[in-house]
Amino acid sequence: MGAVDFPFEFEKALDALVYLASKDLPAFDKYKASKLLFLADKYHLVKYSRPITGDRYYAMPHGPAPTTILNLLNKAIEKETGNPQVEAILAVLDIDRSALHPRFSAKDHSRAYENLSKSDKAALDEIAVRFGSKMFPELRALTHEMVAYERAWKKRARRKTGKRKGKMPGSAPMAFEDFFEEDSDAVAGAREEMIEDYKLRSLSGN
Repeated sequence: MGAVDFPFEFEKALDALVYLASKDLPAFDKYKASKLLFLADKYHLVKYSRPITGDRYYAMPHGPAPTTILNLLNKAIEKETGNPQVEAILAVLDIDRSALHPRFSAKDHSRAYENLSKSDKAALDEIAVRFGSKMFPELRALTHEMVAYERAWKKRARRKTGKRKGKMPGSAPMAFEDFFEEDSDAVAGAREEMIEDYKLRSLSGN
């Protein structure tokens, strides 16, 4: 049985993204959104044994990145229509493209966020309070020091890109098991519960 993984839940991810965007955080671009979603997913995981979005995180040069969400945000910035998920993002977020890095804001501050649980919202609130005022360089430095990022980044040298033998790839998958390392928010037994739940999901095919 392989490393722990979670199903990506687009509706929850979209609600989480808009929830953060509705807080009018400074310089809320795709980079800051990626970092805050990572921190919220990590915070929720180490307390409740599951993340909020289920996205897969990769260690990249500027820190952890949610691969699916970041890809969709890039497409939304480029106004790529025809993709239902991109169109869903464009329907609920305004994009200020006048900035060097386009910034996101919520179109509707009264959104119900029906896809988010009480604990999901509490995690997002906590991360917004702790880190929402920080600028990207601070968030980059903070996440670079985390064990899960460091371990994945070091392992990338052993991966092959298929382009040129020996070339170091620019990203590597992060292990959810490592999210618990040296985290003061981690609840005793949450990591073991996460692994057990994953085994049960794998056996049931979900």
